[in-house]
Order: sequence, then structure tokens, then C-alpha cells
Amino acid sequence: MAKCNIPVEVLENYLQVIRNDYARWTLGSRAELGGDEIAKNMIQEFNESVRYEVGSTYIKVIEQTSVHSFIVNKPGKKFPLGAILKPASWKAPATNFARGNVLEGDLACVRWTSAM
Repeated sequence: MAKCNIPVEVLENYLQVIRNDYARWTLGSRAELGGDEIAKNMIQEFNESVRYEVGSTYIKVIEQTSVHSFIVNKPGKKFPLGAILKPASWKAPATNFARGNVLEGDLACVRWTSAM
């Protein structure tokens, strides 16, 4: 197993930002969903699915069956530790530019769908 170079509290905060955005979106649509109970069940199911996997270079953030984003776990020439990257595929991030940085608290780009 790869070593995680980002504090667990920082990663958990990042996951919570994703969960909170999903809850805000879902509760805003609850009338169309058929009421509060369905919305609460959807939020619980989503929250349980949000997780991360630590790799040697990147930390993959997963929601349900999709890659949400990657976080740089090993700084390189282009990206510092903690940089948030959009996914290009299941295994690799898009390396055009960082969307924010979890260590700097730069999370304005984070939505439940992905890092914008």
C-alpha cells in the first residue's frame, strides 16, 4: 500500500465538501424526487459511496462508480502536493491544470459531479 502524504483530516474534509454539495443539490430538488424520504435515502447512499484510494502518485477520489477527481500525492515538476485534478480516465488525471489545492483549502472548484 502506498504512503499517503496528505493528512487524513484534509482528505476527509474534501470528501465532506463533495457530500455537502450533493446534499444541497438533492434537497433543492426534493419536490421532483417525491419528498424528503427519497432525498434522504439518496443522500445517505451517495455519502456512503464517496471514498478515496491512495496511490503512489495520486489519490483517486471515487463516488459511486465514477472517478470524481485526483489529488496529487507525490509532487512533481508540474503540480504541488495536494493539487486537485480532473479525471481523464479511471486510471489517470487530466494534467492540463490544477483545479485547486486541498492543502491550501482552495475548494471553490469542488462540486459533487467533479472538480470544475
